[in-house]
Amino acid sequence: MNKSLLPLAMAVMTFTACTSEYVVDVSQTQSNIIGFDNVVNKSSRAVDGDLNNTSFDHFMVYGYYTKPNLTTPVQIFNGVDVNRKVVNGITSWGYDGVRYWVPGCSYFFYAYSCADIAISSVYGSPTFSLFDANNTSIDSRALLIQRYACDQTHQHDLVYAENENILATEKGNPDVSLSFSHALCKIKAVFTTDFPDGYKVYVSNVYVSDFYNRADFNVGTGVWSNYTGEDNGNQQITLTVPTNSFVENKAGSKVATTEAFVIPKLYDSQGNTDNVRLHFSIKVESTKSGETILERDIVGTWSPQWEKSRIYTYNINITGSSTGIQPIVFSAVQDLSGSSSWDDSTSLNMVFGVDTKH
Repeated sequence: MNKSLLPLAMAVMTFTACTSEYVVDVSQTQSNIIGFDNVVNKSSRAVDGDLNNTSFDHFMVYGYYTKPNLTTPVQIFNGVDVNRKVVNGITSWGYDGVRYWVPGCSYFFYAYSCADIAISSVYGSPTFSLFDANNTSIDSRALLIQRYACDQTHQHDLVYAENENILATEKGNPDVSLSFSHALCKIKAVFTTDFPDGYKVYVSNVYVSDFYNRADFNVGTGVWSNYTGEDNGNQQITLTVPTNSFVENKAGSKVATTEAFVIPKLYDSQGNTDNVRLHFSIKVESTKSGETILERDIVGTWSPQWEKSRIYTYNINITGSSTGIQPIVFSAVQDLSGSSSWDDSTSLNMVFGVDTKH
């Protein structure tokens, strides 16, 4: 098989706290070979399986072309692995089996990468069909990832890109530009306490449950649909905290969990039936005597508004109260407009009350 290796000249990478794009200046190819250049929008702190420009080496591409005198689109890519190589300091993106531009045809490309590899059938089924009822809808011909799983068994980043309606010319066709965005969102929890001085509050067994852990994703439209929650023991995700971690009533004392991927969804808050659950255990210990004052398992419910490419931080403050443990309260002031890169500016507050009496 032939391997097309297309050099990316003058690569310029920009990563700053206030920018959201990875900029690559790419020289145009001088032949009619179909080539690719790509961008993955920035990610914040890396977690296992989190894709960013340093860890992104593979994506699966699908594509077809149409022509005015053709009634049926012609598929030319069907899950082909496009991979990055560096030879003598020059970066190139290549794939097996060279394809060529056909002048006068309109091309449509869709791509994804899941933790830098293809999705296995256990965790989802990428499906690409060239036909619909009227054979006219572009969206219906786009790549659909069916029954994608995101739960304890499958914690990986999913990025996607599309470039539609590229008109091929006789010569000088540029590489296909694919700007990848994150299809999932991430959540984490941060625990603090207003418990009286002289006490340590230990946090453990943090996990979320009762969320939708499978859904279909349309790469062409960027829309999730057909949500299901499979109660098979996998419908939960652990948010790991450091062993024997505790918080005290002092500035800077907190316990933060790891981040976890979840499928974006705007849960319905009406009727208190479309709820996600947050579980954690606390143990309160006297710093003077070392005695355990209380141990409790706490479960809170809420209807999250999860959107793609966002990191949601849930701030949980554990307080002492003579009224016992109070309901979980969530509040948020958030601006989720803007670029498709990860945005960890969303901060939500939770308040728990705990009785300090023996």
